Parts: sequence; structure tokens; C-alpha cells
Amino acid sequence: MGFTTFIKSKQFIFSLIGAVVIIGLLVFGSLQFLSIYTRHGKEIKVPDLKKMKVESAMNAVAGNGFEIVIIDTVDYNPDFPSLTISEQDPKADAGVKEGRKIYVKINAKGYSSVRLPNLDGRTLRHATSIIESLGLVKGETKYEPDFAKDVVLRIEQDGRILRAGDKVLKNSKINFILGDGMLGYKPEIDSLGEMYEDVAPKIDSIF
Repeated sequence: MGFTTFIKSKQFIFSLIGAVVIIGLLVFGSLQFLSIYTRHGKEIKVPDLKKMKVESAMNAVAGNGFEIVIIDTVDYNPDFPSLTISEQDPKADAGVKEGRKIYVKINAKGYSSVRLPNLDGRTLRHATSIIESLGLVKGETKYEPDFAKDVVLRIEQDGRILRAGDKVLKNSKINFILGDGMLGYKPEIDSLGEMYEDVAPKIDSIF
């Protein structure tokens, strides 16, 4: 039987149809398997875990098969209770597959402390930028007699003089004692009246 005759035969046509059907069934079965394996279309919303203790959060997600992973403890944020979840990824209400890991960050127990650098002799502007970079807050400013103006003479907190190396809590206020720039200042005579008052006695003594 020639090739042309064979491809026109019923045997070849039935074989071809059978092969197409088998391939179609294999493709369909593979897609169904992948759909089941990946739980296609079956996403679960992530609960809001913020302000929850880790133990409570674990109990809240246990039914969905989620796993909580603590990745860091962040600086204390007064908007969240101590040692509770302050950040989470994925975020609340995000749609994820069952069994997904939820990464969380824990709010610190309280404000951490920082060591003060030497601020004496620095300008108020420079000293303010330094303490703010450390997480501290500028408090009151008071002036005392000094040759320089707006230069730090000392710093205080709650009436206590602070020195370089002292530890203070973040977010606490630092008060500045500054020079007023008036020490040794002598006003110049700037009016004819003042000049006359100084010269007049000498003129009267001539007559």
C-alpha cells in the first residue's frame, strides 16, 4: 500500500482521531491537576494581625494553615502596645494561598536609650539636627550672658545637667542653655543728644 493510499484509508483517519483525543485528554487532565495542586481560585484573605501578641496571632491563623515568621523587632512606636505586631507582610485582607508564611515585625518593649555626643560650643541649629538624628526632641531654650549668641553652653533634662556620654531615652526632650551674645557689649553713641550730654560739661567749664 502506497503512502498516499495509506493516509486516505479509514485506519489512518481513526488512528489520527484517536491520537488527537488522547492528547486532548492528557492536556485537560494536566490542567485539572495543576488547578487542584495550586488551589486555583481558592485564595484566603490574610487577617489583620497588628496590635496582637505573637501567640494570639498564631492562634488566629492556625485554622488557615498560615505560618507566622518573626523577622525583626523595631523601635518602640507608641501607637502600638509593647511586644505586639506592628508590621506584617502580606498585609491585611490580601488574598493568598493556604499555608502561606506571614512575616511580622514586633514593636519593642519601650524606647531604647542613646548616648549623647558633646554639644557644647555648637550652634543651636547644628545641635538640634544632631539630637533629632538620634531620635530626641528639642525642648525649651534659655539664654545666659555669654560672648557668643545661640551657642550651646550646656544641655539639661528635667533640671539635670547632661554631659557627653550620658544615656537618655529616645523621644525625650532636651533643653538648651544658650549664650545671649550680650557679654562685653557696649552700645555706641548714636545720637547728637548723647554727644551733647558728654561734651556740654566741658564747654560750661570754659566760661
